[in-house]
Amino acid sequence: MRKTKVVKVKNLKIGGGNPIRIKGMLKSPTSKKSLLLQEAKALQREGAELLRVAVQSEKDTKLAQFLRKSISIPIAADIHFKPKLALLAIKDGFDQIRLNPLNITRKKDIKEIAKFAAEKKVPIRVGVNSGGFKGRLTPLGIARQMVDKCADYIKILESQKFFDIIVSLKSADIESTLAANKEFSQNFNYPLHLGITASGPRLEGVVKSSQGLGILLNSGIGDLIRVSLTADSLLEIQVSKHILRFLNLRKFGPEIISCPTCSRCQVDLVKIVNILEARLKRLELKKPVRAAVMGCVVNGPGEASQADLGVAFSKKRGAVFKKGKVLHWSTPSKAIDDLIREVKKDGF
Repeated sequence: MRKTKVVKVKNLKIGGGNPIRIKGMLKSPTSKKSLLLQEAKALQREGAELLRVAVQSEKDTKLAQFLRKSISIPIAADIHFKPKLALLAIKDGFDQIRLNPLNITRKKDIKEIAKFAAEKKVPIRVGVNSGGFKGRLTPLGIARQMVDKCADYIKILESQKFFDIIVSLKSADIESTLAANKEFSQNFNYPLHLGITASGPRLEGVVKSSQGLGILLNSGIGDLIRVSLTADSLLEIQVSKHILRFLNLRKFGPEIISCPTCSRCQVDLVKIVNILEARLKRLELKKPVRAAVMGCVVNGPGEASQADLGVAFSKKRGAVFKKGKVLHWSTPSKAIDDLIREVKKDGF
């Protein structure tokens, strides 16, 4: 695992071997404050550890104070084009600001922001997206330009003795995202905020984000992730948690191992799994639990026995397992109740 310096955003430590953090983006219009607040509270409940807000006007710089009345996680201001908004966002209480090296470019402005951010102890994310470059470039060409832009920006910040820096190098293309982040990680020790930008609609975006982020995280690169989908912001947090969980980087709630079903399966496994998933979520478990639900005898007993508990069906009945031992046989209509009972009994 690549070890970076630690950057604190409010009380949240990013980098330096701390857990990989999850960031969310508010998508509600900033003019509709009740919707924005509702979304922020939902993302925090789902597991977001840092929230980003697009700050487009002076009115928007007041949103940190408004949101902080109801949520406890840090709030970052996403700033483009207008250096004045960065200064106001710091003044009005945002915990982090994002600057884009492709549209806030004057050294005088960058230095002024760095000086004020240092005074208020507000970290800066230097965020470059491939969409800011004009013309058709190869993936490696995009990667090179992103790294160069970030490096030049960092020099300006460091010249002002400002080192509370987080960096993101994002592309809609996996290859350029990988190349940029790998190159940056070899030359700098600032924490990296990972993401595939403009990754696409629900299914495409989930697959692309999982591939890109998974490769980097499995290589020990990355300190914070934000999954970016053309979909509900809540799904972005859920996908982030799944990526980290399945790479064994973090533990989150219950995990269901279930087979894809085939013609051997003689129970409505999809229905059983959906009901079990909903009931486990309602329990708000304190410890992670691994439950297996398998549809036939080919791999069912083995998979179920390797989980904390589970059921493996054979025709119209199923063997309920716990810690590798068969407890008893159950039916499709009773199996979920049996599993939930065992979860409660073990104090998950």
